[in-house]
Amino acid sequence: MNAAHLHLMTVHVPVVGCWGLFILFLLSAHLRDERLFKISCWLLLSVLLLATVAYFSGPPAYELLGDQYQLDQETVEFHAVLARSCLLAMVVLSMVVGNALIQGFQKEAVPRWQRTVIIVGTLALAGFWSVAAHWGGRIRHPEIKFESTAPVEAVKPTLEPVEE
Repeated sequence: MNAAHLHLMTVHVPVVGCWGLFILFLLSAHLRDERLFKISCWLLLSVLLLATVAYFSGPPAYELLGDQYQLDQETVEFHAVLARSCLLAMVVLSMVVGNALIQGFQKEAVPRWQRTVIIVGTLALAGFWSVAAHWGGRIRHPEIKFESTAPVEAVKPTLEPVEE
């Protein structure tokens, strides 16, 4: 397994995970289920860990692809900026979630405004990760560029594949 494999395996977790967590946080608020809220908080922290792996496996994956394919540098750089911003936003939201977990450990009630921030923040992150994923997909999937209606030719390798 190389960095490209690791990146592709982990990069989907924050996108799908944040959408799922948004639904779980909404359900916990609607049902007033404290246990589901705490489980969702722990899941968000787990998604952050995998998002960190995805982010840091990106540059080595790019180097592997850059050796074999001709890549659009602007797309790669914009994807990297979006991914970094998403990761930092998720770290900030994770601090709010971590604070809520600590409040629970100390038998304090988590205020409604804090729960609202977590729900809205998770929704915002889900959308933000989706945009970053779209730009990541544009690196190797020209069919999602939406820039012309003409048929799109697949990206062709510039060199022979590297043996593992």
